Amino acid sequence: MRILVATDFSPRSQRAVRRAGILAGQGRGDVVLLHVVDGGEARETARDLREAQRMTVEQVAVVPELVGVECRPRVVAGRLPDAVCDAAAADRADLIVVGASRRAAARGSGRTVRSLIRAAPCPVLVVHRSASGPYAGVMVPVDLSDASARALRSVASLGLADHARVTVVHAFEALGKPKLSGFGVPREQVERYVESWRSTFAEEVEAFLEASGLVGRDWSRRVEEGRPDEVIAGLAARMSSGLLVMGTHARTGIGKALRGSVTEAVLAAGGADVLVVPPRRSGGRPWPGPSARVPAGRAGRPPLRVVTAGRDVLRATDRDARHPGACAPRAGPSGLRNGKLKLRVEGAAEREPS
Repeated sequence: MRILVATDFSPRSQRAVRRAGILAGQGRGDVVLLHVVDGGEARETARDLREAQRMTVEQVAVVPELVGVECRPRVVAGRLPDAVCDAAAADRADLIVVGASRRAAARGSGRTVRSLIRAAPCPVLVVHRSASGPYAGVMVPVDLSDASARALRSVASLGLADHARVTVVHAFEALGKPKLSGFGVPREQVERYVESWRSTFAEEVEAFLEASGLVGRDWSRRVEEGRPDEVIAGLAARMSSGLLVMGTHARTGIGKALRGSVTEAVLAAGGADVLVVPPRRSGGRPWPGPSARVPAGRAGRPPLRVVTAGRDVLRATDRDARHPGACAPRAGPSGLRNGKLKLRVEGAAEREPS
């Protein structure tokens, strides 16, 4: 594995260099230590390049995590983040590592990192915390898309799962739950209704891992009720020494990873380290493994006995329910009247929510 780590000799880049050394030591990889000198007047740039070359050599010598790791200092003139992306492509890097400020108010640094992620030819690891050893835990939120499949395969191919507990997390929202209280449905029945959804999505996660070729790995699964952005942000805030791995979609990149701006919000929070796996760039190297597709219409879904909203709504559209915002009522199913969801509670007359 070839790791390119960007340094500007600041404390945040020192954390990134140490983390790169740990990862390279785990995977018997090599490190390219890159410093970018802002191109300006030719004479000043040449002087800055010579000084930066001296400083990068010194940095390699004083970082204990780089002892025994093949490391090549490299200094280039250019503009961020383009120079980092160009160097990663030229060196055929498998991973870019950058440090991020722990302060959410560091606007300039945050914009540079986001721009780098949008243009990167390979996964980007954003380091927030000081590195003291291999990651103890890795959490991978999935929305059952190709972006999530790439994130999972990167965990395996980069060796991040070799020394860590890996947890695959899927968040869901039970269709129609907010309306149930208006029908006087007992809390116990509502909970059973939510659990039927949880069981359904647990099956979908298992099928997704199987389609990704990862079902045999000893990875934990968590299926949590709630908005994906809230669930992921909450879990990430509680991770003290772990890594969060997230994939971005080709159609919207970093701004709309998973649902909404989840990845961007997690990066801005400055909690756990975050590995962002972008889509493969045109002409770039292919990602490892096959594209994951969840088989449509899988049999064996748990019956929804407590509440039904036209069985074709609650059961046939459960794929839409994985994606908040896609669960809006659609014309056609028998459970809808004039754009309203019609719920039927066992033992009660049919009613429409007001």
